[in-house]
Amino acid sequence: MRKPRSVIGGFFVRAVLWLAPALALWYWARDYVVMPVAWLAESLMRYFFPGWVSGSELNGINQTLLTRLTVPYVSGQIAELAPDVSVLTYCYGLPLLVALFLAVRAKGLWWKLPVCAVGLLPFQAWGVCFAWLIPVAVKSGPYTRSITYFTDWDVNLIGLGYQIGFLLLPTLAPMLMWMYLERSFVITVAVEGAMEGSVP
Repeated sequence: MRKPRSVIGGFFVRAVLWLAPALALWYWARDYVVMPVAWLAESLMRYFFPGWVSGSELNGINQTLLTRLTVPYVSGQIAELAPDVSVLTYCYGLPLLVALFLAVRAKGLWWKLPVCAVGLLPFQAWGVCFAWLIPVAVKSGPYTRSITYFTDWDVNLIGLGYQIGFLLLPTLAPMLMWMYLERSFVITVAVEGAMEGSVP
């Protein structure tokens, strides 16, 4: 007798198959994907550090933070510190979320995707902001501390925030949103996993 296809196995296959076109569409629209993230990241930096942040410039998917901080070069010249970040690096949670929704044939995509896309913005901006803070507080800390007033404790927190924003939030945030909105499917998968584990 043929064994019924596993819910978990079917979901995994569909998710992988949907991820490729979702990533392709995401990369094709990359210049538009990064715009709201770039705007929010700049707004947060200007709000929290008005004393030394003067704005930012977005060139494609790369965003440069404009500061009033100066650092010396080996040649002896002084230059303004302007850290550059690839914003798209922190936005791959969006195509992952799309693939997960399509893999479970989710209903209500017309409102779930926009709501989740907006909900991901703070987490994506987190990554961009802390990527900017690393060269300011860590790499150039001895030269910028007199203006930024970052303490050793602040530098450690910034390092932790960067690791969270780079390694954790881009995948964890969309996964948690998907699990919350597709609770019935998650429960079904959990029940099936428990039943398979109980069968010798």
